Parts: sequence; structure tokens; C-alpha cells
Amino acid sequence: MALRVLIMIFFIIVAVGDVFAVKYDKEKIRYFTKTLLLPILALFYIISVANLNILIFFALIFCFLGDFFLLWSQKKTFFIAGLLSFFMGHIFYTIAFLQTTSFLSAIPEWFYFFLFPYIWYGVFILKKLNPYLHSMRVLVIVYLIIILIMSFASFTRIWASTGLSFWLPFIGSIFFIASDSLLAFRNFKAKLSRGYASIMITYIFAQFLIVFGFLYV
Repeated sequence: MALRVLIMIFFIIVAVGDVFAVKYDKEKIRYFTKTLLLPILALFYIISVANLNILIFFALIFCFLGDFFLLWSQKKTFFIAGLLSFFMGHIFYTIAFLQTTSFLSAIPEWFYFFLFPYIWYGVFILKKLNPYLHSMRVLVIVYLIIILIMSFASFTRIWASTGLSFWLPFIGSIFFIASDSLLAFRNFKAKLSRGYASIMITYIFAQFLIVFGFLYV
């Protein structure tokens, strides 16, 4: 118990440090803070559960790789590598969500009408970004589809999970969409060299809530 508390305190310190580094453009600090975030969170998850969900673990590994590559997101090759890493992370999160729901038999057909808000949002984002995507258009569209599917997959768990087990991952998935939307506007439309603190705040909450929710599964 004491070890878990210490690791969580360390995670909070690193998370606050990373937001500070983003806000004040301390790029050298971020080489430590951003790359430490998910390993610490993964360690917290590993020592906190009796039965490790390997899908959550692999999702964190690929998201860590995404964090690492995006430290050099100004270079297209690294940006693509980061995008693909996060794509794989969302694949593992999606499978983990579907693994914990009885979606094949228990979800009524009317429930799939909840896909429409996701579709509307995807179309809205693409409409705003499309003039700026150029050669990245296909990759961004595929990535957008998988993150929306990931969030909807977390929503389907409402039929099999209750309380924090459902709400934390679902809210986390919404934070993930918000974070990646902000990141997309930063990298494609605004073309800003500095990051927004809001990108990391929403991203940190996304990862934390998803992982914490799976402690109750």
C-alpha cells in the first residue's frame, strides 16, 4: 500500500512537472518528464492488480513510444512514428474494452445510435483540418477513426460494468479525444512551435482514468 502511494505521488509530481515544462517551453525538462509518465503509471498498474490485463500493459507501452517519438514531432518521420505508436495503443485499449463487455449478445440495436455523435465529431474535425493535412490526410483519417472506435468501445462497457469501472475509462477516452484534437490543431492548423498545457493535461487525465478504471475490473 505504501509503495503504491509513493509511486502515485511520484506520478503526480512528474505530471505537474511536465505541464509546467510545456507551459514555459522547457523542452529539456520534457525529455525526462514526458518519458517517465507512462512507465510510472504502468508500474502503478502492475503492482495494484492481482490479475494483470496484458492488453492495458501493451497499450501503455505503445503510448509511451508515442510520447517518445512526439518529442521530436517537428520532424515528419518522428511524428508519423508517434502517430502509429498511439494507433497501436488505441487498438489495445479497444480490445481491452471489448473484452470486458458482452457486446456481441447483450447490447440492443438502438444502442448503436450513440455512434452518431462520434461520427458527427469525426466529420467536424476533418472538415476543419482537411485543408491542412495534405500528404498526411489518410493517416489522420485512419487515426481519427480508431480513437473514436476506442471511445465508443469504452461506452459499450455500460452493459457489463458499473460505477468507477465504467465511468473512469469512458471519461478517460473522452479526454483522449480532446487531447488528440488539440494536438491535431496545433500540428496541422495552427503550426505552433510551442505546446499547449491543455494538451498534456487532458492526455494525462486520459491515461490515468483509463488505467485507474481497470483497477476495479
